[in-house]
Amino acid sequence: APENTLAGFALTLSLGVSTLETDLAVSRDGVLLISHDPALNPDITRGPDGRFIDAPGPLVSSLSYAEVARFDVGRIKPGTNYARQFPDQKAMDGTRIPRLIDLFAMVKKSGNDKVRFAIETKLSPLAPQDTLAPEAFARAVIAAIREAGLASRSSVLSFDWRTLQVIQREAPEIP
Repeated sequence: APENTLAGFALTLSLGVSTLETDLAVSRDGVLLISHDPALNPDITRGPDGRFIDAPGPLVSSLSYAEVARFDVGRIKPGTNYARQFPDQKAMDGTRIPRLIDLFAMVKKSGNDKVRFAIETKLSPLAPQDTLAPEAFARAVIAAIREAGLASRSSVLSFDWRTLQVIQREAPEIP
């Protein structure tokens, strides 16, 4: 199934995994989105016209959630190195980048009350202009986890220790 999509997470749940790992980006209007990269990936992203975007971008942080929702991430661009790595992936046209709350809701609806969430904040001190500031990013993640009642089943990961410091200080119940 396409990566970082609800269909992909549903497939992994059906296989009986114990932990769902996901990466997050934040839209311009503050929505936590499941995205491996801070910018849209041309190997998996098609615009509203149905054509693959030509280059990485735009940055997720530069788009509103409504703008992000116009992109389709349900198919790998044929002929790319990426496509050669995942020849068995099934295309699911019309698949959108999900919000973190959509993943939490899907898992709750499935009745799975055991699966854990390993949530990675995708930001870098080397490219601060690409994402929400670390403090605001961390606080948005804390709020989403707490609102979903999933603090006991969630861990936050990051290559940027600044988000982890905020979480340790403000949400010690979330490892």
